[in-house]
Amino acid sequence: MMVWCYSLQKNWTTITANRQMEVTKRILVYPDELKFNGNFMTGMVTDVQTGQREAVIMSFKSPQMLKKIDKLTTPSIWLINGQLKPLIPHTNENQFDNLTYNHHRRICNQVQITQIEQVNEQKQGIIGWCHTLRKRLSLYFETLPYPLSTYCHQLIIGSSNEDSAGLMVSVKRLGLLHLFCISGMHIVLFTDLFRRLLAHLWWRKESIDIFLIIILPFYLLVGGGATSLVRAVIMAELGLLHRYLNLDRLDGWALSLLIGLVLDPLLLLTLGGQLSYLLSFVLQVLPESVRGFKQSLLLNLISLPSLLSYVYEVHLLSFGVSYLIIPLFSTVIFPAVLVGALSFSFFEPLAYLINAGLRCFQYILNWLADFPGMIHFGKPPLILALLLFFASLFVISQDASLKSWKILALLYVITGGIIHFPLNGEVTFIDIGQGDSILIREPFNHRVTMIDTGGKLSFKKPNWATARHSQDDAQRITINYLKSKGISQIDTICLTHHDADHIGYLTTILENIAVKRVIVPAGMEKQPALLNKVRNVTNTTPIIIPVTDSVKLSSFPLQILHPFFPGEGKNEDSLVLTGKFGGKKFLFTGDLDQQNEEKVIQKYPQLKIDILKAGHHGSKTASSYSFLQTITPKYAIISAGRFNRYHHPDEITIKNFQKLNINYLSTQQFGMIQYVYYGHNGKIKTTLRGDETSWTLPNYLHN
Repeated sequence: MMVWCYSLQKNWTTITANRQMEVTKRILVYPDELKFNGNFMTGMVTDVQTGQREAVIMSFKSPQMLKKIDKLTTPSIWLINGQLKPLIPHTNENQFDNLTYNHHRRICNQVQITQIEQVNEQKQGIIGWCHTLRKRLSLYFETLPYPLSTYCHQLIIGSSNEDSAGLMVSVKRLGLLHLFCISGMHIVLFTDLFRRLLAHLWWRKESIDIFLIIILPFYLLVGGGATSLVRAVIMAELGLLHRYLNLDRLDGWALSLLIGLVLDPLLLLTLGGQLSYLLSFVLQVLPESVRGFKQSLLLNLISLPSLLSYVYEVHLLSFGVSYLIIPLFSTVIFPAVLVGALSFSFFEPLAYLINAGLRCFQYILNWLADFPGMIHFGKPPLILALLLFFASLFVISQDASLKSWKILALLYVITGGIIHFPLNGEVTFIDIGQGDSILIREPFNHRVTMIDTGGKLSFKKPNWATARHSQDDAQRITINYLKSKGISQIDTICLTHHDADHIGYLTTILENIAVKRVIVPAGMEKQPALLNKVRNVTNTTPIIIPVTDSVKLSSFPLQILHPFFPGEGKNEDSLVLTGKFGGKKFLFTGDLDQQNEEKVIQKYPQLKIDILKAGHHGSKTASSYSFLQTITPKYAIISAGRFNRYHHPDEITIKNFQKLNINYLSTQQFGMIQYVYYGHNGKIKTTLRGDETSWTLPNYLHN
């Protein structure tokens, strides 16, 4: 197995592109492997010449072309023009790792399609027929009413549609995600359904088993081939072949794991792989006497360390709700979805009746998810996660005493304490793309301060091109990072000025994290750009405090140096803040221009700092030579997006840093940049080494 993993990794290194390049190529496209959201398409294809799997993305410019591609139902060969580029790894701590995710799917490169020259239908084999069936089912499910259409996508073909994101919010909060991902339970229900149906048709048991042995691999393709489905199908096949292989249940589980690892050597490094094989293992070893609520509780307990390592939070109702929902799901919801899908074509009233029932079920899930009880636990350190897992395994494998349960509970309390009351502090420059977002967390989480939220300029699109459901970068990156650190409350958010790339994600932050107060440069507090973002928040609204350099705030770790007078929240009115953390003095200047930089050092001529957040993303309009010469920073942190339209940072700024021997680090190159400190000492950490995204950088930025 180690040899297999090594050879696979070596193969990846030889086929991965090392730069962006223009390409014209032919690709094999299975229609069910494309996903659409607004005018944006993502998917997986195969290079016809090399046989290599690649990710593709494309933005359509016309609704006609989008509709034509979306309605494809058979495999086809496309002649395309575009850019071939390497996949970018995760650039922030605890961010979803798209690179590893794609490696699981044997994908190492991405093609951004700029033009589709030809689309030619491909001759189908059995595999192509399975993909065609899956696509046609998807198109049929789109005609069903909501939420029946989404349930059919999730439970029958293991897919998602544009409404899935809204439906899954409560499911994720309650820890019921496994019910909506095709897994072992669904395979059991499908095989049981076929057994009953074929038995009524007077099939012999042996014939039914042979039929199931043949059909299950095809359903693996139609069902989407998720990790849990692969494991379930393998175990089902081994169970059907039991009389020939003479394997007991545990042998079958072990063999399914070996086969799974051959198919995907990185299998156990994913949450889906861990939960699928872990929970199925526990079901094999639990005594027959352990059933009902106790079994549900133990399964939740054994999966908790893995869940916390990936999701960072758990709802207290999860332990009870799963026990109540699983029987209802298997006996009512799942059969009802199948009946609804089948009946819509010839008896719509029954399908709409079932849809009304599903709406009620969804209302109950939403109601339960809104109950208090969400524990923002955070991400356990790896060694503690393993300790919690083995301790949980010991408790459920033995007739454990009350003392064992107390020890396990104490381990969770200690782990939670380490996460929520860390000895270290941090000043973190989040890689939020073309924008600013800085987190200051003091030791023991005494105070949590955020400077700017990041954001994107949004341009109005026609209805056909507008995405129905999408997460912004604050949700995927900032909120995810805060939750991983066990942070559920921010004491102060400082908004330096009103530009979208500094305040655009404010609503997202306020919707997901409790915020006590927001401070802004005086004059900005009445602007619609700010007030609209606060008014859109459905939960508690924080107080907004306008400030100038004369304002002193209580329980605030920073000194305000600018603005001197109320303004309009423009670049020249930017909030300038300074503070000392871990023995280093920091300066945060927003998008302050050079003229006002000079005014700051004229008013504070003794200002000396160690680490500068370079103004205006490294633009030549900020960070003047005289300003840098006066404040004498040792490091400059540049927050700018890859391939940004403004070409930030500017070469002039970089040359100024070089002339003054200032070490500069850019989020473009190093991803998230952190100064982690204990007491008066600390060090700078970066998520990337600096060479992973070198192909995205201008030559003058390499350092």
